[in-house]
Order: sequence, then C-alpha cells, then structure tokens
Amino acid sequence: MMAYGADDEMPIIAYMGVPNDQTSHQHFKDFSDCGFNVSLYGYASLQQLIEACNVAQQHGVRILGHCPETHDTPEQAAAALKNNKGFFGYVLQDEPSAAEIKERQKEITRLRSVDDSHCFYINLHPYYADWTLQHTRTRTYDEYLDAAVSTSCRQLSFDYYPVTRDGLRDGWYSNLETIRTKSIKAGIPFWGFVLSVPHAVYPQPTLASLRLQVYSNLAYGAQAIQYFTYWTPQPDKDNDYHDGPVDQQGKKTKTYDLVKKMNAELKTVARLFYGANVRSVRHLGTIAKGTKRQTRMPVNLRSLKISSREGAVISQFEKNGHQYLAVVNKDYLHEMTVSLKLRNDQPRHITKTLTEEPALQNYTLPPGDILLFKLK
Repeated sequence: MMAYGADDEMPIIAYMGVPNDQTSHQHFKDFSDCGFNVSLYGYASLQQLIEACNVAQQHGVRILGHCPETHDTPEQAAAALKNNKGFFGYVLQDEPSAAEIKERQKEITRLRSVDDSHCFYINLHPYYADWTLQHTRTRTYDEYLDAAVSTSCRQLSFDYYPVTRDGLRDGWYSNLETIRTKSIKAGIPFWGFVLSVPHAVYPQPTLASLRLQVYSNLAYGAQAIQYFTYWTPQPDKDNDYHDGPVDQQGKKTKTYDLVKKMNAELKTVARLFYGANVRSVRHLGTIAKGTKRQTRMPVNLRSLKISSREGAVISQFEKNGHQYLAVVNKDYLHEMTVSLKLRNDQPRHITKTLTEEPALQNYTLPPGDILLFKLK
C-alpha cells in the first residue's frame, strides 16, 4: 500500500469523485480543498481519463479510474497510463460476485503485464448474512474474501455503512473483525469506507458520525479511508441521494464543510496509523457482536476505565519502535469519560496535531471521537 502514495500520506479516496464530464481546475481544486487526494470515477474514454489525470495532479490529486479501454484493450491502456503522475490505479469492479472476481483477475493479469506499479481495485460487498451470500454466490463470506485475496489486488476493500436512522448496525464491528483477520492472514492491508451522502435509511451525516466511521476503521488498521460519495449521485427509484459534499451540479452543500473538517483531522491523525502495525483490537463497555473484551492492561497503565452508553474500541498498535493506544468512543450521540492510572511517566497524550503532552488521569471524549497515547 505504501507504494501508492507519499511515504506518510494515507489515500483519502472519494468514490464518485469529480465526474468524467466535469474535469476542470476549479472542480479539482474544490476536491483537494475538501481534503481528498484520490478521485474514483469511470470515464467514457481513455483520452478523458488521461485528461483528468493531467488536471488532477496539478492539485495534489490522482485518479483511480477505468474506461472502456482498460477493460477491452488493457495492455494499450496500461501503456498510456503507467507513467502518468496523476494516475493512481485501475478500477475493476464494485461489489462483484465471487465468479466475477475471478473474471476480473484475467484483466488484472493483462494490465500487470505492462504496468505493475499501480493499484488494481475491486471493492467487496459487506456481510449482511443471507443477502450477501445470495449476491456473492458463495456459501460463506470467508469463501468470498478468499476469492478476493487470491487476485493480484494489493488491498482488501469493502464498504459497510453502519449509521442508519435507527441507530448503529449491530454487524459492523463483526465485519471489521472478519476483514482485519483476513487482511492479516493474506498479508495485504484493508481499506474502509465512510458514508457521506444521505439516502434511503441513511441520515444526514454529522461530524460525530463521520468521526466514528473514520476512527473505528483506523483503529482496526485501515490503510485508506474511502467516502461514498463526493459528487451526489442522481436519485433513482431505490435511493433518494441528496446533499453529498457537492450536489449534482457540482455546488458545495452543507456536507462539504463537515467532510472538509473531518479530512483536516484525518490527514494529520492518519500519519500515526499509516504503515503502523495494529497488534490488538478489543472493546470495553458494550461488547459488540463478534468482538472481544479488553482484559489485559496496555503496557505502562495500571487501569483503563470508561463511562459510556455504547462502549469503546481499544486499539494497540506499533510504529517506528513505539507502542501506541487508541480509544474510540462508539457512541456518535453522547460523550464518554476515560479514566487512566499510570505505572510511570512514559505514557504521553498525543493530540490530533500529533503533539505530545503529559497524560492526564481523566478525559472527556466527544461523540465518535478518538483519544491517542504513546505508551512506550
């Protein structure tokens, strides 16, 4: 994954970024100003894709895309794209069945014969029990994930939108557990999603609901954060899409500033997680289905307690020889208190600007937010 971006820059991807017929310096400037560095979109021709890459890279953005030529004549398309600085990678398919994944590998093999330096992207279904097995045409979700990791894709991407008008879906953390386990076993990173366009059962996002999705994904080890969407899709009979960060005409909506604020936080905090090794993910308080309770005390702490309606994600990770702790408030509606007792003076609080300061004994964590410590 690190090969796809700057050494310390996590990909922040917009699924449905700037559309193929809206390529302009102003649109890509707005896109970059919102905090994104990768725009995912399908293009009507290779020429349009190349034009978008050339404009995007002038604003610090790269294109994760596809066009008829990347599917029909992949060798020629790869030859035209492989040296383009504004190109991030090839989109093969969104939410395929297991059989379709195997078909996409044939295209990847042809692309790789010319260009093995860019991303090959397949995004997977979430696990919604029988619904998912029906659409993936597999007997188990594990079988579906095995089909994905058997390809030449160097990441495991899946979408799961947990925040609904009725509250948090109870299978989200279980799905994160499954993806994380498969990611570790396969030796490839996973990429998580955040929902930024209201539709159907999904409400208008808040800063807290965005934080919960972003920081839970990071706590589980995600090495890229993807948003669905940046550009608001056209509504259809099943989905009343509205108020994505920009509307169908490309004008900023009330969601734009929310996502911009979230991405400003993410760009800094992600530097701590990008390339890190997440060693343990546990839960305190309410134990979500498919997860495990935090029972062992993190190094250099005597105690770690929370007071919360929904509980917390407790993530322990390593980077550059240091051990870190992340505490995520799983409640996107209410704040949480965190109480620590230290064994020594080694633990340090890490602010969202990555500044170190002495660790306190008590913290109040806003809804959906994250608390970071360097333990050793």
